[in-house]
Parts: sequence; structure tokens; C-alpha cells
Amino acid sequence: MNAAESKNLQKGTRVCWQGNAGDSGTITQTSWDAVTITWDNGHVAVVQHGDMREIQRAQSSSSPT
Repeated sequence: MNAAESKNLQKGTRVCWQGNAGDSGTITQTSWDAVTITWDNGHVAVVQHGDMREIQRAQSSSSPT
């Protein structure tokens, strides 16, 4: 995603690395210059908005009801 898209992310948004659903995380903090991502593997990363090229919103999975 680009910087403008990154700036619109909200806490709780699911994201993934290079479109890989197996490498996913959750936005846990946002600021004017960066987001904090808590990855499902336990790592935490602060990523500047301009460095979000490899990160995408995760596809929402709808479960049948």
C-alpha cells in the first residue's frame, strides 16, 4: 500500500506481508508518521507510512452462517 492508504489504517485492521495470508498481523497503534503492527508470530514492528509498499490489507474471510 502507499503512504496515503497507510495513513487511513485504523487499530484492529488486519494486514499481511506481500499478500501472504500466512504472514499476517494486526494494526495495534497509529500515529502521524507510522503504524505499529503486531504480527501473528509475536513480533512487533513500527513501520513508517512511506515504507508500507510490501504490506497489504488482509482479505476479510467471511464464514458461512
